[in-house]
Amino acid sequence: MTPLISVIIVAHDSWPYVGACIGSLYDHPPAERPFEVVLIDNASSDATADRVQTLFPAVRLVASPTNDGYGVAVNRAMREAVGDYLVLLNPDCEVTPGSLDTMVHFLDATPRAGIVGPRLVRPTGEVQPSGRRFPSPRRVLLEVLRLHRLMSHSWRADHLLGTYWDQSTTRRVDWVSGACHVLRREVWDDVGPLTEKTFCGFDDFDYCFRAAESGLETWLCADATVLHHGGMSVNARWAPAQVDELAINNMFVLLEDLWPRWRVRLLALTEAAAAASDCVTATVRRHRPGKHDGRGETVRRRARQLTLLLSLASGRRAPTSRCDPGRGVA
Repeated sequence: MTPLISVIIVAHDSWPYVGACIGSLYDHPPAERPFEVVLIDNASSDATADRVQTLFPAVRLVASPTNDGYGVAVNRAMREAVGDYLVLLNPDCEVTPGSLDTMVHFLDATPRAGIVGPRLVRPTGEVQPSGRRFPSPRRVLLEVLRLHRLMSHSWRADHLLGTYWDQSTTRRVDWVSGACHVLRREVWDDVGPLTEKTFCGFDDFDYCFRAAESGLETWLCADATVLHHGGMSVNARWAPAQVDELAINNMFVLLEDLWPRWRVRLLALTEAAAAASDCVTATVRRHRPGKHDGRGETVRRRARQLTLLLSLASGRRAPTSRCDPGRGVA
């Protein structure tokens, strides 16, 4: 029997993006394998569930009466999914022709690959940095001291990835954006479910880290392209300063389970140094008359991040599990 692909989507007030996402799956389905779509609707107030049932009756819809966050929803969906290949797809993504087949073929041809992600492209055509390195105090310090500027472009692209790399070649990375993860069922069974310690965010890093601990590799497949609008649900729910708070809390609450405490605090300290450096740079940067360059907002946001990071580095504050800015703990 031909292996089945299960596509898992979690939605919360994501219409019309989730409609475009599902539509792209049926417009550009895998050519060689059957597939199913399992949608978890996390208590949307925009009639997502009703719209999906009407427009896409083949979708397996699981309507949750509460919004318990991304990890809880994905884990619930996995109990419903029956596929041999699993695709975790954000509701603001749209697949392109052949992208799912390409990533499944890559997994088949690369036995040690546990997770593969596509090249992500914004609606403007700009490439979104997806392949990244794991957090590292040494890397942050390298950038704070501007020592990376002494290295060649190719060295930065190879060793730092992220924004230094154009994502144009298929290569092994530390982790890829959770906007789209493709993996085999046996990898899920081996690595385990998504973390539920965060409400949403940074679960992609955590999963790729745990996969690496199990001896599995993470790859970015540049031959597969997925359109990613980016941050639609997050930006609709929280203000920019709250998104910053969410990201910092998520990173450090997960690192506490993965790293020794001294290394977690060292990372917080180096990240605080980066925030301070950005504040100084934005303050002294020459202002162009007649232009609103956003320096004031940059300084305010980075200053708030600096305060939080210093409190984490000193131990005066512990990172918040299941942080939901504006509401406390979800």
